[in-house]
Amino acid sequence: MFSSFFKRRKILKLANTLELHPVKCYPEIIDSEGFVSVIVPKVKNETLRNFFTKIIKNMFIKVKLDKYGSEVWKRIDGEKNLDLIIKEINNHLSDELVDAENRIIKFIFILYQQNFITFKEIKNL
Repeated sequence: MFSSFFKRRKILKLANTLELHPVKCYPEIIDSEGFVSVIVPKVKNETLRNFFTKIIKNMFIKVKLDKYGSEVWKRIDGEKNLDLIIKEINNHLSDELVDAENRIIKFIFILYQQNFITFKEIKNL
């Protein structure tokens, strides 16, 4: 476990951030207004999840994203790199978003830290 942590950290430190390809770890629901809710299981372990289904009513948490977070989430598909995602969002929301590149990169790494996404470059470790 720790060895994979150090391998992932080494890959992320050596990689150009704009060349990373984010991949979703959880499914989402898109409402009528275009906002995304990410469906996160309360219990990550499959065996424990089967046990707790009898005790816990709803096994999932819906994490609602704002307008900009929803736009970023919709563009994460595992094929587009961060640079392309930033360019698409700049074209789509050019006047509304100030300092788009830094905000999107910070948001992507918050999603990564919370295990909502991973990166194609480190997925198979």
